[in-house]
Amino acid sequence: MSGIYIHIPFCKKACIYCNFHFSLKNNFSEIIGCILTEIELNQKKISKNKISTIYFGGGTPSLIGTDQLKRILECLVKNNKLNPDCEITIEANPDDVTIKNIKSWKSIGFNRISLGIQTFDNEFLKVLNRAHNSKQGIAAIKNIKKEFRNFSIDLMFGIPGSTIKKLKYDLKMIKEYEPPHVSIYSLDVEKKTRLYNMVKGNKMKLPSNKLISDQFDLIFNEMDKMGYINYEISSFCKNGFESKHNSKYWSNEKYIGYGPGAHSYDKKFRYWNIKNNTEYVKKIREDIQVYEKEELTKTQKINEYIMTKMRTREGVCFKTLKDDMRLNLGLEKKKEIEFMKKVNIVREKNKNLILTNEGKKILDYVVEKLTI
Repeated sequence: MSGIYIHIPFCKKACIYCNFHFSLKNNFSEIIGCILTEIELNQKKISKNKISTIYFGGGTPSLIGTDQLKRILECLVKNNKLNPDCEITIEANPDDVTIKNIKSWKSIGFNRISLGIQTFDNEFLKVLNRAHNSKQGIAAIKNIKKEFRNFSIDLMFGIPGSTIKKLKYDLKMIKEYEPPHVSIYSLDVEKKTRLYNMVKGNKMKLPSNKLISDQFDLIFNEMDKMGYINYEISSFCKNGFESKHNSKYWSNEKYIGYGPGAHSYDKKFRYWNIKNNTEYVKKIREDIQVYEKEELTKTQKINEYIMTKMRTREGVCFKTLKDDMRLNLGLEKKKEIEFMKKVNIVREKNKNLILTNEGKKILDYVVEKLTI
């Protein structure tokens, strides 16, 4: 079954760490109209089989009016076959989460909210240039819980100036409000971001690797104590609340992306839409192709399988690689695997290769050693 991703490329403010495609200009109607046209055109000709997840991301979809969100959902229903239990998620910032908006989103079909908290510390929220404060974040969680059983919050660690004590406070808030799903990310320094320029220009100092490692250990220990399942490196959930949509990315399932900068995958090709809003609008209106694509080679498919599955608690299945991709990874990478087992960064479970908690800290290294 396939998933659909809708990219809404607008934000109120530019967070210093973000390298996603977005604009601070609010020409909502123009872009929404073109997204609707893109859905109707189906330029990529990806088969419209059963859709089991829809995810509105960005940018900040919660900036968009309910009427416009409803138009997109109605267009998706018209042009696809949706599962009765389709997971339909909207990303939201706390400052957009009013009781009125929550009820409106629920009434038009959303059944899951992904809330961008990042931290409950007001000082760090200012450092990150977030548009909300801690009080708004807590209020948003409380209000969401009144209407939604299924929701997620995002948190970050490794923020400049962060300490173990401050991270403990964020984890205390998780314990107090018990969100069914939590995504916890280490703050990465991506090129073409303000954070990258600030770090490069010595205007901001990142925490030491030792501190980040200690924060990582604290997160995994405390989340486990609270009964959360770490089903993917950055993802923790109570039983039965895995993100069905994000799991598609890690399980080699098809997904279709609409909107400027959106990506798609049909198991043979990867597609990516142009990131320029003006060019996207112009091409859609003239029915000109808005995407580029790449056909994946056998080697790329193998490596992508390894890269994605090593992120999950199931890990890489030796049998799948051998039966479906004609690769005996245990033999091909025997030396590397034995070494990584010896230093306790990978282990075997049910004939799968999985990361230990120490291995999760150095995923890139593990993937580099396993890919061909």
